Amino acid sequence: MGRICYSIYDTDSLFCRFMAETRSGDAIEIRLDKCDYTREQIKELFSCRHESLLIATYRSNLPSQHKKAVEVLSSAILAGANFIDLDIDFPKEYKDWVIRLALNKGCRLIISYHGNVTESIDKLRKIADTALQQGADYIKIVPTAHSQEDVDTILSLYNYYDPSKLIAFSMGEKWKDSRKKSFALGAPLLYAATRRGAETAFGQPKYFELIPEKEILLKGTITDIPSSKSAAQRFIVLAALAQGKTTLYKLSHCEDIDAALKVAVQLGADVVVEDDKVTIDGHQNILEYGLHIEEDVLYVGESGLLARLCIAIAGMSRLPIIVVGSGTLLERVILHNISSLKKIGMEIVTVGKYLPVSISGPLKGGKIEVSGKHGSQLISGLLIALSQCHRDSILKVKGVTSAPYLDLTTEIASYFGLSGYYYPEEPDDDTRTYYISGNQVIRPVIGTQVEKDWSAAAFFIVAGAIMGDITIEGMDFFSTQGDAMIFDIMEESNVDIVRNETTGTINVRKSVIYPFYYDITNFPDLFAPLFLLALRAEGESCIKGIGRLKNKESNRAKTFLEEFRTLGAHAFIEGDEMFIYGRHNNILGGGWCSSHGDHRLAMALMIARLFSSGKIYIDDLNCINKSFPDFDKILQSVKKRKI
Repeated sequence: MGRICYSIYDTDSLFCRFMAETRSGDAIEIRLDKCDYTREQIKELFSCRHESLLIATYRSNLPSQHKKAVEVLSSAILAGANFIDLDIDFPKEYKDWVIRLALNKGCRLIISYHGNVTESIDKLRKIADTALQQGADYIKIVPTAHSQEDVDTILSLYNYYDPSKLIAFSMGEKWKDSRKKSFALGAPLLYAATRRGAETAFGQPKYFELIPEKEILLKGTITDIPSSKSAAQRFIVLAALAQGKTTLYKLSHCEDIDAALKVAVQLGADVVVEDDKVTIDGHQNILEYGLHIEEDVLYVGESGLLARLCIAIAGMSRLPIIVVGSGTLLERVILHNISSLKKIGMEIVTVGKYLPVSISGPLKGGKIEVSGKHGSQLISGLLIALSQCHRDSILKVKGVTSAPYLDLTTEIASYFGLSGYYYPEEPDDDTRTYYISGNQVIRPVIGTQVEKDWSAAAFFIVAGAIMGDITIEGMDFFSTQGDAMIFDIMEESNVDIVRNETTGTINVRKSVIYPFYYDITNFPDLFAPLFLLALRAEGESCIKGIGRLKNKESNRAKTFLEEFRTLGAHAFIEGDEMFIYGRHNNILGGGWCSSHGDHRLAMALMIARLFSSGKIYIDDLNCINKSFPDFDKILQSVKKRKI
């Protein structure tokens, strides 16, 4: 049986080396005419300890390219290429020298013919005979077909030559089936691309198309990714602070979003919920009277974002307001920058930095400097609250983390008429200085749709990449949600993923996954799906910035390590980094696991069940209601079967 030959072009030499070292039993064709490699890079690539056959190809269509072709092919031969591929019409004065060098170094020869038309069978046989006379180990005849008759003519060559030495098929998308027919007839190589968009020729099959159907465990279309709870909570709080009715559409429900709606009621707003439509009629007049609530308590449930928004907002009240939470939130450090907050008029009474906390103001505005190393949530609250002061403010944030969430806050604030958020470029990329205008009126939004949650979608994007064929609809590719970066990360990891920006549709398929190094400092909610991706990337991946995860619903990096090691995963933590060793066919074991009350760990374990050899029992799945109550329902809807 022949080999799959992955054609690679226009990519860095490290990816080529990764393919060479990991695709055992396959072949890798490196299109050196489309890769701008130095001699040193070529030497390192073709001399690596590879598990696959390495084929060096240089298509030189112009006389000016011939010397370059000789140079790079010679470098590949000397470094240890298994094959070189030469065009049959490559100039004789160059060809003879390259062939002699290949023979002396034990490098085998493919001689290729490409034509814009399909010649008669007699002419094709003469071409094949010429290739054999020139010393070809494999004859490659791949002209363009213009009819089924052309295809039949090309495939008939297998009646005249040893199929194990002949690669003959028709070029062109319309005739792509001829490639697989050629392979079925005994061709030594079936050329393929690793993913969509990486084809070196029209009609080239992709890795996914060669996977047996039984290995595709997930398949289907997902239309009901929930709305972004990060965006929804900001919308709800601002709507409650406005004077007048705001209508939000496509608002899905989870514990964190419902907690925000309850906060809106506590802030004096009238809230009407009609399925995924919510109307919030706010009655605050903060500029004149300060923040006013009937009770002296704001209950935020288990939401860290909501707690920190409310702490900042409570600073607009002249009377003390107690911010209270529940569940794992009570074990999380919730308040930082206390001394800075006191300088602008906030009175703070708390035990340590945990909830409950008593806050009163009023905020005075002015200059304030805060640290961003503990996250963006309190800073987001200040961006809103400082706009309600009677003086302009300068908010300097040093050590910015989760910067996209600050952008999300200012974007949503602009919907409510808040402006003046400006920060110039700083010499230090980790510093932002916001110039915030005071005395701004928070105006209601007549109607807006809450975009879908990229952190929720990321789980299914990764699930599709490691074991399925998943389509997700309705995503906003221009979102300021930081977790929208998952799409770019997938592309960088060679995942077979495509999108339609007009319809907001993503399709992602089981892929050859390139190990990655990614810093999640600004995107901590991507840790869980990236951890799953790393388990099936071939080799060592590294996730940096895991220090951000200590103060989540669990000490997330630690609990992931603990639970997935129980299942047989190979990973360790070193400082602020986690290293994960994956395999493309990684199968986890079964066992008893705890979600530690962490919704993202619970969802990750539920996906892990699909590529485990035994049952995975999870002690608490109710915690997923915090962000994604329908997670299991959607997962079941696209699940084909279990391994």
